[in-house]
Amino acid sequence: MKRMKWIEVGWAVLALAAVGARGAEYRNELKAPQKALVLTLEREQWQALVAACAAPAFYNSDGAVPLIYSDGTEGREIAMPHDTMSVKDLGNDAAAATAKLAARYWTKAERVFVVETYEQALWVTPSAALLSAPILVAPDKATLNALGVRQAVVVGAWKPVGAEAVRLADKQAVWKHHLGLLAAQGKKCDYIVMTNPHDADDKLNPNVQWPYLSLAAAPLAAYRQAIVQTGNYTGDRQRLHALGVSLGDAGDRARYEYVRPSMQRVKDESYAAGKFLADNGGDPKFLAMVGGSIELPHYIIDLHTSYVYWNISIDYVPADTPYATFRNDVDFKRFVKPDLGVGRIMADSVQDATMQLVKTFFRKEYLPGGKYADLAPAGWEKKAVVYDGHRLNQPDEGGPDASPNEPFHPANEVLAEFAKAVPTADYVFPRDETKKDSKGPTAPELFAATSPYGFVQYLAHGDPPYMRIEAGRTGRDMKNYMATGPEFRKQLNFQAPTVAYVIGCNVGCVLAPFKSNDEFLPTSAIHAGAMAFLAPNKCQAICFWRFAPKGPGADQCFLFWENALTKKMPLGLALNEAKWQGYVNWKDRQFAGDRGKDSDNAIEVDMPSLVLFGDPALRLD
Repeated sequence: MKRMKWIEVGWAVLALAAVGARGAEYRNELKAPQKALVLTLEREQWQALVAACAAPAFYNSDGAVPLIYSDGTEGREIAMPHDTMSVKDLGNDAAAATAKLAARYWTKAERVFVVETYEQALWVTPSAALLSAPILVAPDKATLNALGVRQAVVVGAWKPVGAEAVRLADKQAVWKHHLGLLAAQGKKCDYIVMTNPHDADDKLNPNVQWPYLSLAAAPLAAYRQAIVQTGNYTGDRQRLHALGVSLGDAGDRARYEYVRPSMQRVKDESYAAGKFLADNGGDPKFLAMVGGSIELPHYIIDLHTSYVYWNISIDYVPADTPYATFRNDVDFKRFVKPDLGVGRIMADSVQDATMQLVKTFFRKEYLPGGKYADLAPAGWEKKAVVYDGHRLNQPDEGGPDASPNEPFHPANEVLAEFAKAVPTADYVFPRDETKKDSKGPTAPELFAATSPYGFVQYLAHGDPPYMRIEAGRTGRDMKNYMATGPEFRKQLNFQAPTVAYVIGCNVGCVLAPFKSNDEFLPTSAIHAGAMAFLAPNKCQAICFWRFAPKGPGADQCFLFWENALTKKMPLGLALNEAKWQGYVNWKDRQFAGDRGKDSDNAIEVDMPSLVLFGDPALRLD
């Protein structure tokens, strides 16, 4: 364990005051785990509290080792070599279990953190990770003596037994303390994690659809050294579902007004966290929304006063981008470039979410020569593919420029970006099942064949809860489509930390009344192993339908790949810049006569509606 010596410069003065006597040194000796751990827990909040307290043992200033949580709701095998441990095996309550965790991973801990609640544990995890310090719950004197504790940083009412206490009164005090610790090491915080710990309440709100995903905030905040914003943001599931697939139905205005306070609270508190960071020596660049779309609702942009979108009225567009701006107003009828890269950590279960983070944090270990290289297909990092699900389109389905005899825009443009970055860039489309002489794999067979690639672009139709891929030339006849849903999930088997971008109406829309999470496209792909997954919430395909082969959504697609692969920008910032450039390219091309009515080229909808499922700070280098 490296020793830390406090020095009185700038923020370090605040840090010294926060931790006690100036010039004091505290020695923590970590017994670093040698192998990945799957920590299993039952759905009891005290077990979630203990699981969060385990994060600093695996992600800390001495290094990183994969930590995966499992609440028993996911049966997929974890291929990575790992140990398994149960929270219940550590003790019958949080005090006993956290004491045993500390004894297991520390030989000495002169400085510790003490909390009372699950929410508080999420707050302090980054600081504990920075100092390689354990997090305890109501430790007794024997526990403190065994660890050699000299100082306890306390959130809550716990009274120290034989150790100096530094009390942090609330969440903002924890944030300030963390910024001071970073400053003492010459570092700045650039990352905000936002989550809803009430998705793990013992008496769960019946609206909660994806429980316990908030646990993924602990390893993410520890690894990225973020401040953690928390609150009870759970929205009304039924009304959010209705708005998520809104086509201007009667009653949507009333539903919107009902759910607006929930999303506005998320907006206000994301803004507050970003402003706090900017005002207190931080350098905010990234925002991670950890949780489901009911527990942490999208910001629903009200467009009905400005647009009649396409030839039907789509009044409301769910998006995450408004949360990533330093604006606290609510006028997002025109596209506003986000100040932060924003991504959503969301999956079918907390096991999937934390496995996604493992593939993010340890991406380089999947490369040749890495610790996990044998788990990934050979050459995945050198292979990219464009799956053209529109190729068999009829003109009446794809606009006047659509053709079954050439790639559908922006397939060629994306292919060109892939070719700049990787040795192998393939273009594929399924055989036409309406023609006897058509050769090649069927749509589902070809879909499965995309799994070994490291970079994937899907061009497809979409309606919740499935994607539609062209399988034949029958125009508007629905037999034209190979409809996927649960079938999509069954075909994909990503073993590498793949990055996938999907173009298709609604495929990123998480506000739909699915029968099960299995039917939801983005979480299905993440479950299969995708590290990052981008998909538009609404009819981004309008860019292709009527203006094929042109459109702002198409621009932002290949601009994203250029930014991420060639320029090596973090994914969240790569997407922001691509959205903005697409907007700049097209904002003056919308016909003036169409504004405020049937607008074929409604770029204000296209730009915010693309959701990044993954860590916005991830780089593909």
